[in-house]
This record gives sequence, structure tokens and C-alpha cells, in this order.
Amino acid sequence: MKYLLVIITFILSLPIVAQTPTFDELSFEPDSVKAIYKPSSKNYVFLRSKRGNSGLTKTPVADAMLTAEVTEIVLVFTENDAAALAEREEANRERWENLLMTYPEFFQYSTTYKNLCQCKSSGDGEALKQAQGFYIYVNAEVPKMEEPKIAETPPPAPKKAEDAPAPAPKAPKQEEKKITEVEKPAVKANEPPAVKETPAVVEKKEIKKDEVKKEVENHPVEPAATEETAATEVHKTSPTKRVGTISKVRKSKDKKACRTACYESGDDDLVNYFKQNIKLSKKQRKKGKHMNAVAKLQLDVDGTIKKAMVTGENEDFNKMVQEAVNGMSAWNSSVKNGVTVKSEVKITLKYDKGTKSIIPFEVAVNPRQPPKCKCASDSEIFGSTD
Repeated sequence: MKYLLVIITFILSLPIVAQTPTFDELSFEPDSVKAIYKPSSKNYVFLRSKRGNSGLTKTPVADAMLTAEVTEIVLVFTENDAAALAEREEANRERWENLLMTYPEFFQYSTTYKNLCQCKSSGDGEALKQAQGFYIYVNAEVPKMEEPKIAETPPPAPKKAEDAPAPAPKAPKQEEKKITEVEKPAVKANEPPAVKETPAVVEKKEIKKDEVKKEVENHPVEPAATEETAATEVHKTSPTKRVGTISKVRKSKDKKACRTACYESGDDDLVNYFKQNIKLSKKQRKKGKHMNAVAKLQLDVDGTIKKAMVTGENEDFNKMVQEAVNGMSAWNSSVKNGVTVKSEVKITLKYDKGTKSIIPFEVAVNPRQPPKCKCASDSEIFGSTD
């Protein structure tokens, strides 16, 4: 009987364990801001994120909300340079897995997940880091942990004792005044000679010149601008809108409508685009094995490319891919639950011997959509806009 009870309890515990998803099963919505993140609601629990695999530090507030309905979890992280983008996937994976390890109860069936980047090349880095962490929005009032009142009563007694010697600091102030009075006549004594007045005027003029020089030197702020221009070039060079597109969020009449982000009519059009826009020389074709790169695109809700970054071992080839990406028209944006959402596309480009051209070998879209969410036109999802 004891063995039967053990087996029954083990079987009953299996569904409970299965309810907790893994990181690979989660679907994330990417987003970015250029300022300090501000919570969208008052009903949230904040947990400081952490890399590694040792879990997060538990808090009394989070422990009190284990049974609450979690509507959304937002991971806020900071990137100050282009190098941080290369480590984004690995770093965020560690952060999410630490939260899964510490508070699996927050990962519920209807919960949505978002990765939000505080992407700013210049600014107060410490202030941005203070906002980093998990914002767990719940459908309930978050309790405020008040400090015990007993600790508040003792302070008044020592305050009175501290107030008594308050006149003591006045003594040093008087001494300071005496010192200044002694110094003043020394200045007056030195005023009559004209020789000492002229250098003071010269020093003031030199400071003004230096200030002008500093303003001229500081005018072209190249280091901070280089990172921003790499991201803004996509906005300037790429056609940001198609005919009939709207920059605002679009909603379908069918609340279950979905679509994974795709270029024009789908994979064939994406392949043909890179074939036509990346032309390799004979020398480059001979070194086809080294002609590979990864392009990461951040798409807005209307499918326009907000930011693009290309990484690879060959710098010249990276520039060719960057130019091709900059010339892309807007994509068909991702649609989730009948609403257009922001997404991130990762395209792995390689040399194809058969066609002797560069084509995408792998395309990954985040947030991930079910297999039924295929590429479709706006008219199929939202109807005609006439």
C-alpha cells in the first residue's frame, strides 16, 4: 500500500510540473526605448534581474503574490554599445531562466512576455541600471510592506540630545567670518598696483577663448553619434512605408488572427531580394565559405525597420549586407491575437554554390508564432482599406 501511495502521488505531481514552461517554450515580444523605463501600471512586482544560473533573490512582496494572476512580465535591460547586442540572447536567456528557477508560479497560461531594451549610447548609465530587472504585472493590488512602528518611537529621544549641542557649529562659522575679514584687507592692499589687475583681465579673456575652443572641439561629437547613425541609417535609406500602411497598431476583426513577420509574399521574395541586391565578385565567390553573416532586424508594429545590425567575419561583406538591408521595403508585421506587434527577425545569410549567390539559410522571428500563423497580406488579415 505504501508503494501504491508513492506511485499515485508521483503521477498526480506530474501535471503540476508540466505546467511550468521552459525558456524555449516562451514567446517574447521585443521592444526598445531611449530613456529610463517607466512602469505602465501601479500593480506590479519588481525583481532585480541577474545573470548566471544561481536564481534570483526572493522578496516578501513577490512571495505574497504567488497566487495572483500574472498578466505580463517585462524584462528591462540596458545596452550602451553595439557589442552588447551580440550578447543579448545569451544574457537574457540566463536572466529568464533565473526567474523560472526562483518563481515558476509567475509563468501562467495567459501571461505575455516582453524583452525591453534601454538602448542609449550616451547618458546616465547608473540611472538606466537602476531600472533594470523584471516588472511582473498582476491583476491584483500589490501589498506595501510597512516597517514596524516600534522602530519609529525611539528616534525622538536622541534627536533632542542632538539638538542641544546645535549652537556648537556656530563657533566655526564665526571663525570662518574672522578669517575672511583678515583676508579682505590683504586683497585691498594688493589692489592699488596696476600690475596685478592686468593679469586678471588677461586670464578672463583666455578663459573665454578656451571656452570657445572647447565648444568648437565638442561640436562634432563623433563617438556617441557613430552608434546612433548605424541604427538611424536604416530609417533614412530604407523606404519606411508601403502604400496603405499605418504607423499605429492595427486590429483585425478576427481576434484569433495571426501572422508571422514576413517579407512581401514570403520566403521566395526574401531569397530573390538578397540574390538581386548582393552581387559578389569572382574573388568573393572563390572564398564563398567565408561569405556569411547574420542580420538582426527590429520591426515596428507597421513592419518598418527600426534598427538593423549585421555581424560576420568579413567586414567588406558585412557592409554589402548592411547596404542591402538598408534598401529593404517594409515587412508584413507580426500579428498576434488579431493585433500587430513589434518583432525581431534574425536572418542567417550564406553563400549558395548552386545559385552562386547569397541567400538566407535560416530566418527566425521573435515572438514565435504557431505553425498555423503563416505569411499573409494585410488585406487577408485586416480586409481592404478602400
